[in-house]
Amino acid sequence: MGRIQHLILWAVLVVCCVAERQYFLQSHSSTWEQARLHCQACYKEMVSLTPDNIQQLVQNLTSSYWIGLRKTMNNGSFPWSHWSNGDPLTFQNWYPGRPILSKPKNPVNIFNNYYSITPNVCGCCCTNNSNSSYHGNSTDDPFTENVNMTASATMTPAVTTKVAKMPSVMTTGSTFFTGVTGGINGTNMTSGTNGTNETETDVYIEEPCIAMLSFGLWFDKICSELLHYICYEDRFYGNATVTNKTLHNATLSWTRGPGDISGYRVEVKSTDYNLTLNHSSLNQTYDLSNLTAGTKYRVQVFPIKCGRDLNPQNVSFYTKPGVIQNLKVTNVSETSISLSWFAPEGNRDLYNIQVRGEPDLKMTTRTESALVKGLIPGGFYTFEVNTEVEDKSIEGDRLDIPSYTKPGMVANLKATALTYDSVYFQWEQPTGNTSGYRVHAWRENNTNTSDIFKEYLTDTSLTVGNQSSGAKIWLSVVALVPGGSVEGELSEVMGLTTPGKVRDLLLLNISEDTINVSWTPPQGNYEIFSVQLNLTASNKEVTTENTTASQLSFTNLKAGANYTVTVTTLNGYLKSDPVSNTCFTLPLPPQSAKIDFFNKSHVTLSWKAPVASQGVEVMYLVKYLSEFWNEMQKFKTYATNYTFHGLHAGTNYTFEVRVKAGTQESQPIQTSQNTTATVRVQTMTMACSSSEPSICEDSGTQRGVLQNLKSHFRNCFSKMENGIFVDNVFWELEWREA
Repeated sequence: MGRIQHLILWAVLVVCCVAERQYFLQSHSSTWEQARLHCQACYKEMVSLTPDNIQQLVQNLTSSYWIGLRKTMNNGSFPWSHWSNGDPLTFQNWYPGRPILSKPKNPVNIFNNYYSITPNVCGCCCTNNSNSSYHGNSTDDPFTENVNMTASATMTPAVTTKVAKMPSVMTTGSTFFTGVTGGINGTNMTSGTNGTNETETDVYIEEPCIAMLSFGLWFDKICSELLHYICYEDRFYGNATVTNKTLHNATLSWTRGPGDISGYRVEVKSTDYNLTLNHSSLNQTYDLSNLTAGTKYRVQVFPIKCGRDLNPQNVSFYTKPGVIQNLKVTNVSETSISLSWFAPEGNRDLYNIQVRGEPDLKMTTRTESALVKGLIPGGFYTFEVNTEVEDKSIEGDRLDIPSYTKPGMVANLKATALTYDSVYFQWEQPTGNTSGYRVHAWRENNTNTSDIFKEYLTDTSLTVGNQSSGAKIWLSVVALVPGGSVEGELSEVMGLTTPGKVRDLLLLNISEDTINVSWTPPQGNYEIFSVQLNLTASNKEVTTENTTASQLSFTNLKAGANYTVTVTTLNGYLKSDPVSNTCFTLPLPPQSAKIDFFNKSHVTLSWKAPVASQGVEVMYLVKYLSEFWNEMQKFKTYATNYTFHGLHAGTNYTFEVRVKAGTQESQPIQTSQNTTATVRVQTMTMACSSSEPSICEDSGTQRGVLQNLKSHFRNCFSKMENGIFVDNVFWELEWREA
């Protein structure tokens, strides 16, 4: 049973927290039953009170008002257990001594026993999302109160006081307040604000109905008494929708209002349209007609209940905009196309331009023209244009038009592979698409031109042959698209047949700074010879000279450098095939060789380039020689230093550097260096015996032996250079007497 009560309470709390209640004070007087019937017919029910809404309602009362509470409801529920709307009675605020629960046999006028009462159930929990609104006796807008309470097992009452012990017929769980001397907000508790006595009844009523006094406390009264009353209704929120929207029509639908709705008032407005109509309650749809295309309409649907408007259902919509007229292409380029059109009937806010099959090629404009960019040259496109309203909720039907963009100009048109009687032309396909090319070839003479041919090609090259030497041949090329509706820009170039090349190119009398060149001229016509001198390794041009002779000398050159000589025959800007030959100038020796580093097995040698070779790359031939080990090694390098590896410790090496130029070698420069020795001590013991007395002890004899030993080792490990001995390997001899 306890679990069921908790579930019921929770359900009540959820409903209370979701609904937004509106309260309506009724100024005409009725019995309790009449008041309830009126509230049920025109609202939802008579008011049920909570600690929160009572504070708001009582501020506007001037007399007693029926509320939705009586001793026993017609559903046979337990006495004083439910409000008229079925909510459990979880909050009570009785006038002192009320209600009179039974007719007393022995009335008591003195309070003998007193106790303090605390209600044991909380009122309706209304969270931050719960709102209530109040409507006074007039039709003023309701006020809205935001209530925030938390449900709990017990709740402190609005008024706590000592009351007389009531008869045992009081139901467990109910709380009644008596002996209170003041109303809510300090109001007089015996009369209303208009001076009437609201608490005259002091007799037992078998089936009482409850009124709320002007100061907020509850009083049981005879149900047939005529009083004002309070109704409430949950604020109505419906959902109006518009479907089947066309240029001039739409279907409006809405949610049925609560209770006995007598009809609906529909208001449709736009900038140039105003429609108000009353609609029966038989159905909740209406077909709107005679609307303007592409126009925004604002609709309100008011349910009418007992002659008053409920909260309206609102919806805004646009009619479908019309179709544009006279769509055409006004300009075409390689990457863009300009469009124009006439505005449709009615209204519109936007125009959408979409390239069919290209989701990223889309744009929006408010004018009747557009420049579509980002296209591919020679591309075929279909452009779709339609209208749209401002909020993009509906758009008009599309009108389309196809078009090619202009193909691009062919790239890199040039004359190549020129011979004495033909010119070979080639070009690259332009960016984008093309179906072929229209080519025109003609020859330029001294005073006129003559056509050679006009053709349609799909290739990107052709040869114009059977021409005379030195002829000027022109070629123009235009890219096309299928159907030839648009063409690319014309590109043209001139080609010439070439003069012959020289023969027998010779490089003679070469020194360290000079090269002499000679050749045999070609047959046919020519003007001059272009002779170019390059450094072969870097292909860097040194100089170019033009001459009509068949020989030339180049001077002030770098020693030991590799040069390439190229001779080309010129006839105007025509050039023959070049003829080249290479050679080295004579090398000069390097300078300033020195040892930068050495250890037991490595020696680093550096030098300077010859003065006449500085600034050019030359090859060096480096060599080391060891007489003791009878070793010799050669190496090539382009640097001006070299490190020798794998040498013997304590050895004297001779190092040599020379410049190598082709098959020629310069005189060497030399230097020498001993590697660091690894010292090893060898001990020799010598015994002296002689027939002559004391000769072994003679110092002269000992020096002689030592000198002989030194001479022996010097012959093995040293050599004579410039009158002095130079050690081929490191050695030392020390003499010690035993």
